[in-house]
Amino acid sequence: MINSNLKGKRLLIQGAGRGNLGLIKTAKENGIITIVTGLKGDYPCLPLADKICYVDIKDVEGVFKVAVTNNIDGAVICCSDTGLHAVGICNDRLGLCGLSEKSAILSFNKDKMKETLIKNGVRTAPYYKVEDYEQLKTVVNLLKYPIIIKAIDLQGSRGINIVYENKGLLEAFQQVMEQTNENFCIVEKFLEGKEYGAQAFIYNNEVLFVLPHGDETVMCRTLVPIGHYFPLELSTELYEDTKIQIERAIKALGLNNCPVNIDLIEVDGKAYIIELTGRVGANCLPELVGKYFGINYYDMILNTVLGGNPIPIFNSHKKPSATIARMIKSIKSGTLLQFSIPTLPDTEIQMFLKSGDRVNTFTNCNDVIGQIIVVGSTLAECEAKIKIAEENIDLVII
Repeated sequence: MINSNLKGKRLLIQGAGRGNLGLIKTAKENGIITIVTGLKGDYPCLPLADKICYVDIKDVEGVFKVAVTNNIDGAVICCSDTGLHAVGICNDRLGLCGLSEKSAILSFNKDKMKETLIKNGVRTAPYYKVEDYEQLKTVVNLLKYPIIIKAIDLQGSRGINIVYENKGLLEAFQQVMEQTNENFCIVEKFLEGKEYGAQAFIYNNEVLFVLPHGDETVMCRTLVPIGHYFPLELSTELYEDTKIQIERAIKALGLNNCPVNIDLIEVDGKAYIIELTGRVGANCLPELVGKYFGINYYDMILNTVLGGNPIPIFNSHKKPSATIARMIKSIKSGTLLQFSIPTLPDTEIQMFLKSGDRVNTFTNCNDVIGQIIVVGSTLAECEAKIKIAEENIDLVII
């Protein structure tokens, strides 16, 4: 349970999308007053909010005005980098506990992040800033194929293209530049190895845990995550190297009093940081961390941002369980005419869409239509449960 002293506290939740749904439900269950920012629309958090303030979460001054007007005690966003800057602004200006503005900017801006990681001795892929196609060709000669072209101001798999040869280079570059709001992008050496991730939590400059997880991905224009699982079996050497690189990266970005989401890749037995950010990971990762530890991970997050102490909650964790989450996706576009989902033991199935909604062929995380989470004693048991769930979900798309 959350600290009873937090009942009646006023929490600013940045964004009304599904990434914040678990958080707002936990807040409501524990008597926290929720003020939700975001745009008008059919967003799942809006019906649960105590107060809705229609403001773009990228509008930092607009969000700060909402924070002051509503006398908030904490600000937070889950699963998205888009509103991090405003969260950092609120924390710094109002003296709240949580991510700072500087760390929020470094979490979102891939150029500043990479520069900071390299300056602080964190192992990551070499990169260059590129403004035009002539610069890009020079950089390709330096890095050699394969390369990855990234917009610095987008998240998930948007604005990212992997290129293996000259054919398609111009098209990939043009697409990224069309998507970004900046006049440049970054190009880095595409490291070929095994991608994985990690969740971490830092409180009062102490890293409470570093928890690697497996990532299930599919190749679209880049690798797109469709699922995660715990535990991830790493050698003792690779785990220790992973932990060292993550702790260096956390310190480099100045992350504190927040969950941390990290993307990594193993190359020749060494851990490389792809990127990290001062918020919890998306696509069921808050729920997976909680189920793995036998706690409500949102309780830790809420206690921290509202000035409480998350350590007793973490210390109450149980013997870890195996757990898997997988997103429900479609191989074709159309209209979701109807669907039915089974009731199965140790299995949670949630649909994000309703009958009549548009369904897109899966190309990125915005195209998912639901999720499955299972718990078991082993990953093999979890995989069997996932398979049963997938076989018994009935979707009619026309």
